Amino acid sequence: MDLDADARVPVDAVMTELHARVRERLRAQIVASGGSPAFHDPSLFADVEAILHTAASASDATKLILPELLGDPDTWRLTTSMRYQSHRSRGPAALLVLLKRHVLMPVFRWLYEYSRDNFERQRRTNQVLFACVQELALETAQLRREVRRLSPSAPGAARPEPPPEPHPESSDAR
Repeated sequence: MDLDADARVPVDAVMTELHARVRERLRAQIVASGGSPAFHDPSLFADVEAILHTAASASDATKLILPELLGDPDTWRLTTSMRYQSHRSRGPAALLVLLKRHVLMPVFRWLYEYSRDNFERQRRTNQVLFACVQELALETAQLRREVRRLSPSAPGAARPEPPPEPHPESSDAR
């Protein structure tokens, strides 16, 4: 099956339209569920989304300041895998690893289930922090817009009008 040049689909245009539809649906959902009233402006929402997308896609820790401020990653990164090991010789080590797997792990699982409330509180705290970050991104986008609008050096920025020059007839020569 051959496609001639006229039948080809411009992928970039289709993807741009798809992203715009998804963004609009998300914006409408957030506004309908009581989100910030500033999100009634679709272009402002797009600016906020772009800022958050940039922040979320910064997966390289060398580009971020906060990990440097936190210090050694071993002190703040979660270690979720458990290693069953022992420094003892083979016989006693195998016995201790067996004890860890079959006695201690069930106790740890019970403690995990017992502390699930704490994890739920942490999830809620994270949700609140995400909302705060979103509000900060919103304010940042609004402020960037205002700076661009007021800045005479920015391309396409509105330049302040010079004050009107006085008419020669209205001079103080009376």
